[in-house]
Amino acid sequence: MNLLELFQSNPSVCTDTRKIKKGDLFFALKGANFNGNMFAEKALEAGASAVVVDEAAFYQPSDSRYVLVDDTLFSLQELSRERRKALGVEIFGLTGSNGKTTTKELLASVLEQEKKIFATKGNFNNHIGVPLTLLDIPEDAELAIVEMGANQPGDIKELAEIALPNMGLLTNVGHAHLEKLGSLDGVRKTKGALFDFVGGKGGKIFVNVADHRVKQAASPYGNQITYGTKEADYHADILDSKLGGMKIKAYGPRWKKGLSLESRLSGAYNVMNILAAVAVGDQVGISPKGIQEGIYQYISTNNRSQVVELGKLKIWLDAYNANPSSMEASIHNIFQSGGQAIGLILGDMFELGEKEAEMHAELGSYIQQFQPKLLVGVGPRMQHMVDRYQGGAKLWVSRREDLQQEFAELVKGLDTLLIKGSRSMAMEKLMDALTP
Repeated sequence: MNLLELFQSNPSVCTDTRKIKKGDLFFALKGANFNGNMFAEKALEAGASAVVVDEAAFYQPSDSRYVLVDDTLFSLQELSRERRKALGVEIFGLTGSNGKTTTKELLASVLEQEKKIFATKGNFNNHIGVPLTLLDIPEDAELAIVEMGANQPGDIKELAEIALPNMGLLTNVGHAHLEKLGSLDGVRKTKGALFDFVGGKGGKIFVNVADHRVKQAASPYGNQITYGTKEADYHADILDSKLGGMKIKAYGPRWKKGLSLESRLSGAYNVMNILAAVAVGDQVGISPKGIQEGIYQYISTNNRSQVVELGKLKIWLDAYNANPSSMEASIHNIFQSGGQAIGLILGDMFELGEKEAEMHAELGSYIQQFQPKLLVGVGPRMQHMVDRYQGGAKLWVSRREDLQQEFAELVKGLDTLLIKGSRSMAMEKLMDALTP
């Protein structure tokens, strides 16, 4: 019995013995600090139907529940590709430097109004997460949204060749993962591999023409749906914007007079994420009412553009990730929110390579024009930002924990606060000092 047949008889996969459910097919993956082969026997004891190992020392040929392969990760990826082919479902591939998870969630909210869809859960968007996503797609799904992340050259090409997407969208090209991708052109080439795959096979690509690097990545291919500027197939105007949400009018080929939308997201950059979901929804046949409902129903969680109100203080918690592009967009947005006493608490940005210090310092120059009532830098890299900034109350701490004790006192007198930093800074934990 090959792996696909084995999976079809027990259609659930697990890579962590702590999460095994009865009947799971266990793949013994390896990493820098673990070897899943060592837990194969434990997986069977926990209820796994079979285990896939790649080291002969852990293989028991007398037990039919053991499957020996050359490489468990490669076998997992191959299985997911074969399963994707067997399903025949349409796959929508999604990548980008900023906003891809928010766009994915908006897309799912719009499409599920009228279609049976499945979308990547959480941030399962890498060389392991994408195969697990493909194996999780229900048999009756009409369309699956597969988010793809990259932090080194070749990642998106590899993921596209596993997921075989029919449609693709690249949100933007920004200063993310520069440590390994090298430059904005390096980001474009890596992320643009999604367009290379989909466009190269004649599939439909959704192009944010407001981003010239996205436009460049799409330029060799036809079958483009464009969005983002007045000249594009889809564009939008902001009618009203507050920290707790926006009213937008979207224009497309079928709504020359515009489609009124209400979103509980804020920030001009989120308009592009909304517009992407609107364009895709319209192109796959979602009704105007379905699009309106999907956009309105989406509420941001998981520390992404999340608005928290504590008495008179409105906190914009955007602590899921950070790079120079998303930092500037978030800061610009907070100063458009109508607040009178605005504070910024910003944590280190990671994976910026050799220009790391310069990019943190440039953020201090960018903030100069806004003159926040309070500016706090958290982490060794953010010292460059604080040193560069010439203005009122500013503070630098080397660790988030150093701020925790005095945090509640520090933000007194503010009415609006942005908290943002890279994921490993866990900036959301500052909220513990404000909530009982």
